[in-house]
Amino acid sequence: MFNGRTQDYDDSVIQNNGFWCDISVEEFQKQRAIPLQIPVEMVKTTLIAAMQGLNLDLAEVEENHRKSAVNSVQEISAQRVNGENYAETLYKKAVFARAKAELLPEFNTLSGREIHQNREYAAEQKSLLAEATHAIRTLKGKKRGSVWLL
Repeated sequence: MFNGRTQDYDDSVIQNNGFWCDISVEEFQKQRAIPLQIPVEMVKTTLIAAMQGLNLDLAEVEENHRKSAVNSVQEISAQRVNGENYAETLYKKAVFARAKAELLPEFNTLSGREIHQNREYAAEQKSLLAEATHAIRTLKGKKRGSVWLL
């Protein structure tokens, strides 16, 4: 929207716990097409909440790696694509998907763009949360689906 104001991506980086990778706000805004009208503090808060939730979900994975003398996600695999190993990419994918799912209702509220009006958020949120769950399961070494004997 042209309104005479310039809006730029936020270049700040959210520091993580030392094991999992730090998260770039700008990378999230670009990769997930987050409208720049959404306040940066809201975006950061949502990313932090997603990171904290993921860190809790992956606490056992982190503990197992640390027992094996792997002290950061960067050490999990030497194979890299675009500077990241598979674990870094999956972690970011899960964080970004959870954060965007949380922000979706704000798109219509804060964005005057017609593209965000009358949008079906429930299905998109469900899809994003499924994407995050798949990435988490992969990081945990689990397959797409599981069956338990009761």
